[in-house]
Amino acid sequence: MSLTMMALRIAAVQALKAGGTLVGDNVLDSQISAIDQTADGKLKSDQSRPFIAVYTDAAKSQDLSQSGLRSNGRIDIMFNCGVSVTMAETNRETGETQIVDLFPATDANLEATIDMLDLQITRTLTDPDNPWAQVFGDFVQSYVAKEHVRSSSAAENVRLAAGQTKITVDVFADPRHGQPLVEGGPWPRFLALMAEHGAPQLPLFQQMLGDPTSGPYEEFERLTGMSTRDAHSLRLYTFGGVSRDVVVTEASSDAVPS
Repeated sequence: MSLTMMALRIAAVQALKAGGTLVGDNVLDSQISAIDQTADGKLKSDQSRPFIAVYTDAAKSQDLSQSGLRSNGRIDIMFNCGVSVTMAETNRETGETQIVDLFPATDANLEATIDMLDLQITRTLTDPDNPWAQVFGDFVQSYVAKEHVRSSSAAENVRLAAGQTKITVDVFADPRHGQPLVEGGPWPRFLALMAEHGAPQLPLFQQMLGDPTSGPYEEFERLTGMSTRDAHSLRLYTFGGVSRDVVVTEASSDAVPS
């Protein structure tokens, strides 16, 4: 698991909570038991309300020549949605049993709810007025693919409809430890949003990103994955014959202006 994968998932969860979807704030971060299988292969859920559960399940990097082991490459982000008749509530005004607002608890509307949630997920993640969604988008280099599958079950006579939306994205490499972060970039904005909302993961991200450090040369080993021996062989740590462990305090020029 990389920092960017974690940040993507957290940003997606918070964006959906703020996005006013049909599930309200019941957006779950990596909760495994939200949708599970019974011994006979049927679906079950431990949730009492319609939900979206967000996971970052897989990542694959193939070209590591530029960013070494910091690379994240292509990431699959899963959005599992579920709704069942046991999640229905009674409308006090009409007396009708509803799954969510204006959706009576019928099989057709269980499926309709899943379809609507798939639409709301994609709209929320590209909402220009949702700061979490904008941070999510700035971690992404490009959107590669989107898939949606559905399933249903009647385990223990409880009708459950479930859907999974998988979004595949190419994302930027993780920053090196201590890398100065560009003001206004996705990482400072992400950290500021976490602080504003009291996110418990904030200290972990601060520790893993480290305090900004800079010097006359970048740390090519951390940036590219090359060894120090290779860096010295390529003379990456010398400039005009001055190695990186030499501190230049003064500089003067003997050149005579023409």
